[in-house]
Amino acid sequence: MSDPLDVVGHAPDPLHGLAYVSTPTEPFSDRDLSDLLLAARRWNAAHGVTGKLVVLEDGDQIVRFAQWIEGPRNALEACIRRIVADPRHDAIDVRRRGPVEARRFPDWDMAIQPASGATFARAADDLSSGGD
Repeated sequence: MSDPLDVVGHAPDPLHGLAYVSTPTEPFSDRDLSDLLLAARRWNAAHGVTGKLVVLEDGDQIVRFAQWIEGPRNALEACIRRIVADPRHDAIDVRRRGPVEARRFPDWDMAIQPASGATFARAADDLSSGGD
């Protein structure tokens, strides 16, 4: 069986997924998170990227991120380059990267889940292993 072709006769960019955990370089407030999510959702919607962000909260600050992003390989690579270049992220630990059969979060430009302690660790592991 041949690969599907898009309307101009080219094979579509394969669907890929990526899971990572990172640490903010500075205190991250709710307002900072809101600004980050707004920018991410706009960019993701324009590039066919979907995903979920889990944030570990300590008091009123965010101290860790775990994220699953998925989309066409080229868009996903551009997205991760943006994340790596963002000075607000540090210690980026990529836990899973590669082709995926289907989207896990097809309706979410970027979902968010607050978490604490063990809940964050489980959520990060679920994102990395393919669970939700």
